[in-house]
Amino acid sequence: MSKIVLFDAVGTILKTSPGVIEVYHRHGLRHGSNLSFAQIKSRFKAERRRLFDLDASAKNQSAGRLVSSDEIERDLWFELIASVFDDVAVPEPLFEALWRFFASPDNWRLYDDTDATFRSLKSAGYLIGIASNFDSRLNEIVPAFPELRCVDFVFCSAVVGFRKPDPAFYRTVESEIQKQLGCEVHQPLWMTGDCIENDFWGPRRHGWKACWLDRTGSFEGQTSPDVDSIESLSALAERITGLRASSD
Repeated sequence: MSKIVLFDAVGTILKTSPGVIEVYHRHGLRHGSNLSFAQIKSRFKAERRRLFDLDASAKNQSAGRLVSSDEIERDLWFELIASVFDDVAVPEPLFEALWRFFASPDNWRLYDDTDATFRSLKSAGYLIGIASNFDSRLNEIVPAFPELRCVDFVFCSAVVGFRKPDPAFYRTVESEIQKQLGCEVHQPLWMTGDCIENDFWGPRRHGWKACWLDRTGSFEGQTSPDVDSIESLSALAERITGLRASSD
């Protein structure tokens, strides 16, 4: 009987190096922008929420509304960059530079607790998957990390066809896992990630088990007692398997 744990990607197991806003600021300067770091940070947050339905509630979400594809994701990111850098007359070169930057595995890092957590889960007999709101660039990034070669499934919204927390995302992922395994999955899938709607409420409403990853502990005491939260992936491994993740 298959035991499966799915992880979000960015903010959960992967982070950019340097940080996203710093990357935007540096590239913006090279392409003639005079925006400050603070201005870019504020605009990026607002435009990402507007264009990508960021923090969209998983409650009463209509299946099939949050459609995704490589073309859709690329168009949305172009619109975001053009909106943020409204002082760059021709945004196409800036967009292409940023698109290439985030496509390169060299510009990504694993969180320190990822490797030990994955090894602990694998040793306990779990299959591991990544389920992320991302385009197919993710399929080139993941294999570049030796620590992620143990991953059994990689699902990005652009290939799945829907973004979290659309119920169609979780339904499609579960169906695809069963297809790849050649059998039904009788145990509930586990999901964890840093977005409470995408990685906790969404999967929970689909019948999965879930833990919300709050790395900073900034929301401690501010969420419903129904929210199962952790501050590290090591805590997830211990929660699921009863085994402490080893860093040896």
